[in-house]
Amino acid sequence: MSFSLFRLKTSAMLTALFGCGALLFSVGSQSADLNQIQQQIKQQESKLAEQKRAQAKLQSTLKNQESQINSVAGKLRETELSLKEIRKQITDADKQLKLLEKQEREQKAKLAKQMDMIYRSGLNPSVLERMLSEDAQKASRMKVYYEHLNQTRIEMIHHLQATQMQIVKQKEAILGQQQTHKDQLSSQKKQQQELEKIQRERQSTLNEINKTIHQDQNKLARLRANETSLRQEIQRAEQAARQQEQREREALAQRKQAEEKRTAKPYKPTAQERQLINSSGGLGTAKRQYSKPVNGSILYAFGSTQAGEARWKGMVIAAPNGTPVRAIAAGRVILAGQLNGYGYMVIIKHGDSDLSLYGFNQAVFVKPNQLVSAGQTIAQVGNTGELSRPALYFGISRKGTPVNPAGWIK
Repeated sequence: MSFSLFRLKTSAMLTALFGCGALLFSVGSQSADLNQIQQQIKQQESKLAEQKRAQAKLQSTLKNQESQINSVAGKLRETELSLKEIRKQITDADKQLKLLEKQEREQKAKLAKQMDMIYRSGLNPSVLERMLSEDAQKASRMKVYYEHLNQTRIEMIHHLQATQMQIVKQKEAILGQQQTHKDQLSSQKKQQQELEKIQRERQSTLNEINKTIHQDQNKLARLRANETSLRQEIQRAEQAARQQEQREREALAQRKQAEEKRTAKPYKPTAQERQLINSSGGLGTAKRQYSKPVNGSILYAFGSTQAGEARWKGMVIAAPNGTPVRAIAAGRVILAGQLNGYGYMVIIKHGDSDLSLYGFNQAVFVKPNQLVSAGQTIAQVGNTGELSRPALYFGISRKGTPVNPAGWIK
C-alpha cells in the first residue's frame, strides 16, 4: 500500500468517526432538551395544581365570609326595625305624657274654680251655724249642697293625684325606652362595624382569588360552569315549587269544600290563598309596567360581553351596599341562597313559566316557598357575585330562556 493511499483511507475513517460523534452529540443534546422541557411541564402542572388548591381554599373562605355578611346584615336589619318600633313607642308615650299634663292643668283649673266658688258662696262653718239656727229646712239643704261640693272637690283631688302618678310612670317609661334605644343604637353601631370588617376581609380574599386567575379562558370556563349550575338549580327549584303548589291547591280545595259544607256559604279565601289562586298569570307582555328592583345606573345591559364568548343573561344595576332589593311583582320564592358566581341569589316564580332573578346580594330576607308581594323587600344589595363593586344582578327567564328584563321595568 502506498503512503498516499494509506493517508486517504485514514482521512476517510477519521471523517466517518467525527461524523458519528457529531450525530451522537446531537441526539444527546436533543434528549437533554426534551428532559428539561418535560421537567418544566411537570413543574408548571404542579404550580397550576397548587394554584387551583389555593383558589378552592380562598373560594371556601369567601363563601364563609359571605355567609357571615348575610347573618350580620340580617341582625342589623332586625335592630333597625326594633329601633324604628322603639322610636314610635317613645313618640306615642311622649304624646300621652303631654295629654296627661294637659289633663293635670285642666283638673287644677277646675279645682281652683271650685274652691273659689265655695269661698265666694260664704259656706263656712260659722255661716252654716247661723243658717241652722234660722231655718232648719234651708240649712239642711245647704248642708247637703256643701257636702256634695266637698265630695266633688275630694274626687277632683284624687283624680289629680292619679293623673300625677300616671305622669310619673309615663316619664319613667319614656326614660326606660330611651335607654333601650341607646343600647340598641350601640348594638347597631357594633353590628355595622362588624359588617364593614367582614366586607373588607371578603374584598381582600376576592383580590387574592383574582390574582390566581390570569387567563380569560379560565374565567370563561368558570362563567360557563356557573351558568350550568344556575340552570340546574332553577330546574330543581321549579320542580319543587310545582309540587308544593299542587299540594297547596289540593289542600285549599279540601278546605274550601269542608268550610262551605259546614257554613253553607261561599268560602272566602285569605290574601295568601287568593295569591295562590291567581298565581298562573305570570309577568305578562313586556310593557315596562314594573318598577325597578333598585334605583341605579345600568352597569351591564342584557347581552353585553361578560368574558370571551360569554354574555350577560341579565342586567347589572349599580347601587350602594345595603340598598333594599324589592320584588318587581307578586310570586313565590323558589330559591334563596348562595350560588357560585351569583352570590346570594333570590329567584321568584311568577305564574307557570316566568322567573325573576336577583343576585349579588349581601343578605336575603325571604325563604323558599314564601309568597311575596310586589314591592316587598327581599334582599340587600351587595357585591357577592362576579363584580368587586356593589350592584344587583337582575334577570327574567321565560320558559327556561333568559330574556331582556329591560322590557318589563320602567
